[in-house]
Amino acid sequence: MPVRTRTAVLFAIALILVLLLMSLSAVAWNPVLRSRAGSLEAFAPMMTLAVQRPAREDRISQALDPPALPLEASPVVGSGWDALSFGSGSLTPPDVQVAVGPSHILEAVNVNLGVYSKQGTSITSYSLSTLLATGADFISDPRIIYDRGTSRWFLTVVDVSTGQVVIAVSKTPDPLGVWLPYRIPAAPTSTCPDQPILGVGTLNIIVSVNMFSSCRSANFTYDGAQFWVVNKTNLIDGTASPSVWTSALYAEGVSIHPARMETPSPVQYLVSTLWNFATNTSSALQVFSVTGSPPGDVHVTVTESPIVLADMPPSARQPDPNYVLDTGDFRVQDAVWSRGVLWLGFNEACPGGLQIGCVRLIQLGTNPNLIRQDFRLSSASRNYFYPALALDAAGDLAILVGYSSADEYPGLLVTGRLSRDPAGVLQTPVTVRAGIGVDRSRCHPLTAVCRYGDYFGASIDPSDPGRVWFAGEFGRGLGVGWGTFVLPVQIKAMLTLSYSLDSTPVPAEGPRLHFVRDGTTSSVAIGTRPTTFLIDPGTAWHVDSNFTTPSSDTLYLARTPEDANQRGVANRSASAALAYLTQYRVTIDAGPDGLVSYALSGTGRTLQPNTNETFFVARGSVVNLTAQPSSLFYVFSGWTGDLAGTGASGSLTVDQPLSVGARFSLNWSFIAALITIIGIAVVASLVFLIRRGRRDRPAQEQAPPPAPPPPPSGPNP
Repeated sequence: MPVRTRTAVLFAIALILVLLLMSLSAVAWNPVLRSRAGSLEAFAPMMTLAVQRPAREDRISQALDPPALPLEASPVVGSGWDALSFGSGSLTPPDVQVAVGPSHILEAVNVNLGVYSKQGTSITSYSLSTLLATGADFISDPRIIYDRGTSRWFLTVVDVSTGQVVIAVSKTPDPLGVWLPYRIPAAPTSTCPDQPILGVGTLNIIVSVNMFSSCRSANFTYDGAQFWVVNKTNLIDGTASPSVWTSALYAEGVSIHPARMETPSPVQYLVSTLWNFATNTSSALQVFSVTGSPPGDVHVTVTESPIVLADMPPSARQPDPNYVLDTGDFRVQDAVWSRGVLWLGFNEACPGGLQIGCVRLIQLGTNPNLIRQDFRLSSASRNYFYPALALDAAGDLAILVGYSSADEYPGLLVTGRLSRDPAGVLQTPVTVRAGIGVDRSRCHPLTAVCRYGDYFGASIDPSDPGRVWFAGEFGRGLGVGWGTFVLPVQIKAMLTLSYSLDSTPVPAEGPRLHFVRDGTTSSVAIGTRPTTFLIDPGTAWHVDSNFTTPSSDTLYLARTPEDANQRGVANRSASAALAYLTQYRVTIDAGPDGLVSYALSGTGRTLQPNTNETFFVARGSVVNLTAQPSSLFYVFSGWTGDLAGTGASGSLTVDQPLSVGARFSLNWSFIAALITIIGIAVVASLVFLIRRGRRDRPAQEQAPPPAPPPPPSGPNP
């Protein structure tokens, strides 16, 4: 075969091979499909690589409403115990007090002192006369405080026999060790310093009394209120004659009450309801600010603020209609100060002529002196009396009060509030010791009014500043006498949460609340029914702004992720119903032989061959899809998954998790036509080349023969 012919044939064959390779290129570059190229049915199912989703029945089975968590409430009451009670030689009423140190709890009643562990184990108890070395003197009205600044215990009683106040301070932090007693005034008097009230400050201790002309004579007069300021360092050091400053005698004052100072301050505060002796009412509150320390100068500033009229509380009923309880008067029962805030409480008659006793609560700011809140704890049928107050480290208020009614024996309950709760709001009272019998201790023979005590006690726990302790009196029944009860209390933030969705069913687990309780970080799922969670005051909390189903095919987004209800600091109780919007997972797979474009909410994106994409779409949204082959050698043959049909364009309404794949197949019509065209072109090329070869051949045959070679040369003739 001539060289040109062979070249043309080889060129045609190479061209055919190149075109055939191009027609099969989509198969050749895909190693998965290349091994299956012999069977279109075999590789077609492999072209959609959509993520599998669980069956709809599975999702419904997971969507049951979670069970409601137990409803929790604050105050949180710890395990308490019955403590000192009436016995042989005991005075009535008990006048209960409590003080708490790092390891011990001390309860004082009129003539006895009990020492307990914080688990309620009785360590010892003994007579106050033994502790104070008062011998056979008549002592009464104890007050006791543990001072965290000096790690010492302070205790006061009135010695009626000598007309003095006895002050005792522990020599060490151990209350079972030695106590050092002091007397104010230093020498006996003929007067009667009644109901001494103790306050321990940063620089001084203050003892306030109501001064009567005599404790023993039937003919006595009330001279007024007075207080002493004593250098605290002198007492701690055991100075024989500590420095003392004596206030003026306030003729119109009654029970100028030193506040328990829970945080350091150069100023020490006392408060008093100003008594109108003509009407036996009070319409003013006095605040005494004391600065300086003896033997240096001591300054007292008195400010007065008007309050809603306080009237004498009525006697409290109990189930025995013949005997009622003496609820005292409207003198300040307890006062506590911390970080510029002072709370006080006292007894009064409920307004409206109901003849029921209420507890009045007043909050003061002390820089400057300004009443912030003034409200009552009251009931339509139950009497409340003798409040004891405590502020925890976060500034939250806990309150112990006594109660009784025509149907309830004298018992104890607690309530409280957080520092940022709305004004006048208290947490729901919790009964902590129900009375078990009437109280008929020391009842007046003519009026049948029975003495029930003058005050209850409160103390913060220095080893757990979020916990406070109380001690109070309860009724035990005829012939048994009074009993006392000691207990710990915590005030928590009550956060009541629920959530809702714009779709059903709800997932098996909702968004999670992240919070701190009892010093431990916790995480709990909230449900669709309101559930209350207790949170440590002053700590941060937040609820997830989004969450998913266990299968991760549905996403829930908070309607307003930055809403204040979604996060906060636990300084108030709150309720919130959180709303979440539903988004479903959508998976789109372009397959190996084409492109898929999708549009959503005015934006679009194109997926290249052999790629897939997963994204979340708001419930009810519409996703528009368009499939396009990657070359002329393929055609779109239909959708797989949650979109049916063979049209290249389609749409999805997203009402559940969806998965869609595009299916492409070889364009055999195009390939056949291309092969036919190529074949015709090859044949035409061959014919042309062959014919041209034939035309060229005769010319070659008629060419002159080559010239003969020249004769060989010989020798010249």
